[in-house]
Amino acid sequence: MLGIIGFVFFILLSDIMKIKTIHVIGVNDAELEQQISEQLSGYMGDYTWIDMLFSKDNIVQDIEEMKRFENVLVEIDFMGNIQLHVQEVQPLCYAKIQNKNYLINKLGGVYQTKQIPSSLIQCSDFQSTEMLSQLGHSLHNVSDIVLNETSEIHYCGDRYDKDLIEFYMYDHNFIKINISQIDQRLSEDSFHYAAYKLKKPQNTIYSFEGKYMYIKKCEK
Repeated sequence: MLGIIGFVFFILLSDIMKIKTIHVIGVNDAELEQQISEQLSGYMGDYTWIDMLFSKDNIVQDIEEMKRFENVLVEIDFMGNIQLHVQEVQPLCYAKIQNKNYLINKLGGVYQTKQIPSSLIQCSDFQSTEMLSQLGHSLHNVSDIVLNETSEIHYCGDRYDKDLIEFYMYDHNFIKINISQIDQRLSEDSFHYAAYKLKKPQNTIYSFEGKYMYIKKCEK
């Protein structure tokens, strides 16, 4: 009996049980896969697969903190191999700050890039990545019709409203709104843009001021 117990302890303390590999599924970018591996590097070597069975939620949290992925699933086998299934969140917008290009997604993720897909919404005059992150997070609940018809999101804060944002639409309409109100006021249930367009198809400003929305003729 003591021999069996000793063998079990030997196995538990040996390198056989240690985490050896992290394999990422769902990412086609080698650089991004490397970033994930670096994010989880603390689990390599010191942790056993038994430890990891009780740490799956921590791994998911570590990946979600990158603000690049959703639907994260962790699988661990008894040989010490982690298989990580992730779904990359696609960017909605792009911006340029101090000659650096950034992509922004609905999780509030902001990251540098060399190439900008032509289909993305341009964000102009934003001064910090923190505000871009706030913008990205606020867009997660915006209706598809608003996002699909937006060509540019412009920061136009002033002394009366330092967080004022303006949406430039392809149909020459404009939406003015405080960044903190975007997710609630521009949702599909709250802002019926398609219906408004039937009455005023072009050159209209939809200005959200406090709890009210004002519809004005565009003077631009």
